[in-house]
Amino acid sequence: MDTQCTTMPSFSPRKRRWIEINVAVSVAALLAVVVMLNYLSARHYARWAATAQRAVRLSPQTLRVLSTVTNPVNVTVVFNTRDEETLHTLVVSLLKEYNYVNPRIRFRTVDPVRQPAEAELVLAAHRLGALKNKNFVVFECDGRTRVFYANELADVQFESEPGTDPPEFRKRYVAFRGEALFTSAIFNLANPRRVKIGFIQGHGEHDPEKFGHPHGYARFAQILAEKLDAQIEKVSLIGTNEIPTDCQLLIIAGPRMPYSDAELAKLENFLNQGGRMLVLLNNAVHAARSGLESLLLKWNVAVGDKAILDPKHSPTGNDLLAAPYTTEHPVTKALLADSPDMRVRLVLPRAVGQFRAGAAGPEAPRVEVLVATSESAIEVSQLRDGVPYPNPYWDRRGVFPLIVAVEQGSVKGLNPERGTTRIVVVGDSLCLDNELIESPPANHYFGVLAVSWLLDQPQVMLEGIVPEPLKEYRLIMTEQQLQQAQLTLLLGFPGAVLLLGLLVWWRRKH
Repeated sequence: MDTQCTTMPSFSPRKRRWIEINVAVSVAALLAVVVMLNYLSARHYARWAATAQRAVRLSPQTLRVLSTVTNPVNVTVVFNTRDEETLHTLVVSLLKEYNYVNPRIRFRTVDPVRQPAEAELVLAAHRLGALKNKNFVVFECDGRTRVFYANELADVQFESEPGTDPPEFRKRYVAFRGEALFTSAIFNLANPRRVKIGFIQGHGEHDPEKFGHPHGYARFAQILAEKLDAQIEKVSLIGTNEIPTDCQLLIIAGPRMPYSDAELAKLENFLNQGGRMLVLLNNAVHAARSGLESLLLKWNVAVGDKAILDPKHSPTGNDLLAAPYTTEHPVTKALLADSPDMRVRLVLPRAVGQFRAGAAGPEAPRVEVLVATSESAIEVSQLRDGVPYPNPYWDRRGVFPLIVAVEQGSVKGLNPERGTTRIVVVGDSLCLDNELIESPPANHYFGVLAVSWLLDQPQVMLEGIVPEPLKEYRLIMTEQQLQQAQLTLLLGFPGAVLLLGLLVWWRRKH
């Protein structure tokens, strides 16, 4: 007898519909909860650093500054990421942290290789044509700007690659300076206090208003106004004229006539009160003594009267490409960060260095050589019609200092009003004129970096922000260890996954 087995449905159609409706409502409720959680988490969230390095973690000083910013600050990062991927990543990561803390700090990135048209617009908008094909970061707030070169943002070391002939150098970043520079820029842009720079006039100095003349200083003055938001004015010391009390930096560029004792006394008083001064002396062709030599001697700086030549590093015969002498000073650190062979071009410069008989002790001015010649340089005694005639028999040879930086905390018996006295002395003034300031590779950089160092007046609230050391980890393996690692990655891990899959299949089958 055949028995027919019938299967009854587990749920009635009505109950099935209720289950479907319940599932649909549950899914909708879950989606609604997810949306609400995302909405709330976007406004109320906690963040923590997953790394021991502080390169992208903000200091308390920076957080205080950002909390006071109420106006939009726009930041444009112009970087060729193929050349500077590491530094670009550090800059963008840091700016993201700024934006998280204060959304008014907005930034964008422009790659001049991938976005040439947009990069040209940035250069035109901020009048930064001299920085074409360079990496930089520009901050802008209410029409005021602050520009940082890529080589200002980090300390680097150049290491020679083993087994290369001629030697090839690899750039390695050892410290990132972004936070101190960016926080200072934001603070100064949000709380504008325009820098006032005075160019001494009246003794045949280069004119900061002359654009048409090759030896004018108008281009240098324009660069300082654009990059440092500086107010440029001419200053006369003749007669009863005094140095303006709000002048933060004096520039003396190539005087051809001597200063009077009264004028030198005004300059000395300015320095004794913590003044900042950039002194560019006439080269050996116009080496008549201006009186500044005796003033600089009081600050432990000696100035020579003869022309310095470096035949092995002279493009035209009368100039020379001087190499940085020290890697410890902020100015030369930034220069060398761009290239291990960054050179300043000078024309028949005079030697400028530390006075050998200078006073020693904690109160003495500290003199540091920034730029010097190579060992092949020669001090020329004879000049005829502006042309040097070296004599190998009595002209001295060797390394000659050409640019020095002077710093002193205070002068005994005086209370400096401006803080630390700083001076930069250059043995030639033509290096920053309209004709040579854009001379490759380093004149433009040097001029701005020197002035930036002279004007550096850290705010008390920013003290303690130090460059963040960057650690580099290298895995060194022998050829046998490398082969073992390749076998493990290419065969071991995939084989383990395959074996696990086979075990699961065998278990289910049996």
